[in-house]
Amino acid sequence: MQQESSNAFPLFRYDPGDMYNLRRALAKREDAATLPELNLWRVEAGPNALDTLPSIIHEFAPGGTSEILLVQDRRPFVRHGDSLKPLVHSQLTHANFNVELLELGDEHGYLHSDFSEVEQVRTHLHEHTTAVALGSGKICDVTKHACFEYEQATGKHVPFVVIQTANSVVAFGSGMATITKDGVKRTWPSRLPDALILDAQILRDTPYEYTVGGIGDLSVIAVSFGDWYLGAELGMTQYTQASYDIVDDVRNLLFAYAAEFRSRSLAGMEILAKLCTLGGFAMTLARQSSPMSGYEHVISHMLDMSAEHFGRGVASHGCQCGISTIVCAIAWQKLLENFKPTMADIPNIVDACFPSRDAMERRVRNTFNVLDPSGAMANECWDSYSQKLEAWYPARPRFESFLRNWSQKKVHLAELVHTPAQVVQGLAQARHPLHYEDLGITEQQARWACQNGHMMRNRFYWADLLHYLGLLDDTFVNDVFIRMRQLIDQAALV
Repeated sequence: MQQESSNAFPLFRYDPGDMYNLRRALAKREDAATLPELNLWRVEAGPNALDTLPSIIHEFAPGGTSEILLVQDRRPFVRHGDSLKPLVHSQLTHANFNVELLELGDEHGYLHSDFSEVEQVRTHLHEHTTAVALGSGKICDVTKHACFEYEQATGKHVPFVVIQTANSVVAFGSGMATITKDGVKRTWPSRLPDALILDAQILRDTPYEYTVGGIGDLSVIAVSFGDWYLGAELGMTQYTQASYDIVDDVRNLLFAYAAEFRSRSLAGMEILAKLCTLGGFAMTLARQSSPMSGYEHVISHMLDMSAEHFGRGVASHGCQCGISTIVCAIAWQKLLENFKPTMADIPNIVDACFPSRDAMERRVRNTFNVLDPSGAMANECWDSYSQKLEAWYPARPRFESFLRNWSQKKVHLAELVHTPAQVVQGLAQARHPLHYEDLGITEQQARWACQNGHMMRNRFYWADLLHYLGLLDDTFVNDVFIRMRQLIDQAALV
């Protein structure tokens, strides 16, 4: 049993454990009419939150449905010394529910989280089913998207409850799902659970490697809002201020409570779980994953896509994102400090920033055909990137204006991104991995992902700007990784 800390539980500006008042606070905003409803109606958080599962199912399944589809993977989890999955199954059967168990993934618990697994869940749903997902991010995403697709096809709502087994990702509070298509990770419109159970005993007893994954997945707010705002300024997306505001608690508490997370106290696990939920809410309010998915996620996706090619396993998504946040923070700092366009330079800069469609298609295909000679991955990436390119061409006037006002724009961008030192120190305090090598990834592979990731997706990032400016070259990437090692070495000395 972990020793509990005496630190006071913090007050949340937006507390997911009180969804009634959280929704009320959002309803009072001036922009409330533009925001989607957060229809995750109930979040139970605390050391004994699991005990509420039967009552939650009765609440969200009118008529007291007795049909439960329990979706889980094959990884063992424990709660206070008991095997978790048999415990949940027994809890449901003793409450007189008929339970159909559906296990996904291989014997090691690995899921591809692709549409074949979504379909596998969807075929087990019917109008009297309540779906219960027992697991971490991939189980949640696959099950939620199966429920979403069933509802889209039938018009019937499937009550959906998530029992979160790890503070590993921010997917649980998100109305979107990350599902792989043709070997490429994509974020798809989906739905929220009706209820979320954050049992601190479960979250404490999960292996800490999953917890640091969640810390890494949350740490991306250090850079992701810079990417999002940049894209919005250039007319490539829409920016939602409410998404920035709702993660105010994440900015204030994530690194401040790193010691609590590291000690795996019950309070620390509950706090982290609520922060993960808020990260999901930021994406739901934005109707896109941009608030919690900047270029650091692209690097992580590229590492996943290239894993088989380089002969290694797929590493922790959250930890890849956390380490990549360091890379992105350094890149942002270099851009903000070193890019100083003069008024006289702007016409020439702009002329050079609009490559031809043919040239970019060749580059995209050459990059991804190395990983997948069938061409399916290149087709998927080009389909997405070409959308960005088509939006980029008419953005020229806004780009010119952006450059003319760079001195003002960079001030706000600097407010949206943390310094690299803040990121490294915060991750180090939580004992989060700091080197890609800690995940079995070579620096050369990480550099490749950093330099080429902008070609896999339709969103605009700092890497796109640097690419179009001709600055995302070997020298730039080399400088970023040198600075990364310096900062990590300094953190180790503190």
